[in-house]
Amino acid sequence: MKDKAKTKERPVRVKRKPNIVEALSAVIVLLVIFFFGSLADLSAPALIGISLCWVVFIGWRCGYSWEEMEKYTAEKIKSAAPAMSVLIAVGFLLGSWMYSGTIPMFIYYGVQLVSEKWILVSAFALCAIFSTCTGTSWGSAATAGITMMGIATAMPNVNIAAVAGACYTGAIFGDKLSPLSDTTILAALSTKNDIFDHIKHMSKTVIPAAVIGVAVYLVMGISASTTGTGLPENTLQLLSTLDSVFKWNILVLLPLVIVVYGAVTKKPSTVVMMISAVVALLIGMFYQGFELADGVTALYSGFNLEMVEGARPGFIAAEAGEDAMTLLNRGGLSSMLKSFILIYICFYFAGIMEQIGAIEVLLGKLLQSVKTRFTLILATAVSVIILVAIGGSSSLALILTGEMYNEKYKEMGLSTLNLSRTMEDFGTGMAGFIPWSGSGVYYPSVLGVPISAYLPYCFMSYAVWVIALVYAMTGICMKPLEADAELKESEGAEA
Repeated sequence: MKDKAKTKERPVRVKRKPNIVEALSAVIVLLVIFFFGSLADLSAPALIGISLCWVVFIGWRCGYSWEEMEKYTAEKIKSAAPAMSVLIAVGFLLGSWMYSGTIPMFIYYGVQLVSEKWILVSAFALCAIFSTCTGTSWGSAATAGITMMGIATAMPNVNIAAVAGACYTGAIFGDKLSPLSDTTILAALSTKNDIFDHIKHMSKTVIPAAVIGVAVYLVMGISASTTGTGLPENTLQLLSTLDSVFKWNILVLLPLVIVVYGAVTKKPSTVVMMISAVVALLIGMFYQGFELADGVTALYSGFNLEMVEGARPGFIAAEAGEDAMTLLNRGGLSSMLKSFILIYICFYFAGIMEQIGAIEVLLGKLLQSVKTRFTLILATAVSVIILVAIGGSSSLALILTGEMYNEKYKEMGLSTLNLSRTMEDFGTGMAGFIPWSGSGVYYPSVLGVPISAYLPYCFMSYAVWVIALVYAMTGICMKPLEADAELKESEGAEA
């Protein structure tokens, strides 16, 4: 008897969007897992991996196969390549800047020039100036932020978490207002506004909020207890160690000059940072007198005081003190490994949520509830926050929110400048509060302080939110749509 091979065709699964319960459950599961996981101090990449399993299950229920989801997210992960390259460059930068003495030089003189009472204001101001000039909050945190954290670590009676909060909000200040910032550019582009009109409108919430933040930092500094005159013994020991390890010369600041110049002239940030790292490597080798092999090791594993022993006869790393080791033994590509893994998994999560339509379902319900100016601003804020939380990216949130709300603002008689401002008020910098986002991993690793510690001291961010909602309730600084039309008419008449 001849058996005939029977081939069974797979039944075609009908694809559908998730219902509101399914879409909402993905967010709730993510938040619950991270809440309890953070309490137990569990690994963030593992937690997002568990949450990813639930999203894959929801995708399967909606008719998507694993092959389809994997193919879609593969394309999504490609968009993470620029962020990955920046992480590589930052890891190299930190290790090489320690090796060359660039960061130690800032710390050495900063400890002697900046008082404990002014450390918070100084941290905010330096990071704000750097990020405004360069348009990069990540770069500001990796340079000015690390410098101020190093200075603060060398001071007694200084609230390190508060300094980290000041550094973070200072970096975000420039990210909101700089014409070089990618989020500022995206907010203007996605709402079809001139970037300088957007910055002018944006300043009406950011500048008052910054004044409030600085005022709080000033009060905290003035009211803080200090050690009195002179530097304490442990700080003097740290300065002595730095003096014996490194040579001080303006040449040592060249790597920083390269980064600032590259950022201001809008050169590719990754390339600029890599060039700066190479220059720092050469300075460490030829000027500081360290071994080339140690410099290459610093690029990957970070700088270590034991590298100094060969170049400085009589120096013993073990006797340098705990403060010096904590401050100097850092950097390198390996320090960014956790960020690499987390960003990769986060893009899987965001990709599947986007593919199955869960984001559209969640935000669609918000749009239906918008009836007044205040609810419009509130819905925009909630949408941006949800998108940042789901996707872990401010850029994605700004693009999607701009597309979704553009017509709604016009329909309600409001200029889309109000939309672009609201998106940045609540979106730019929000990723640094989300533990599973790239920024949520990056800032704690660079500043050396967990999100839960610096979160209470981000006063400017909270002030921006309050001011934005007060404007929405009262109508203050809310630009009507007619103002745009009148402006365009007057410009056309002049032409």
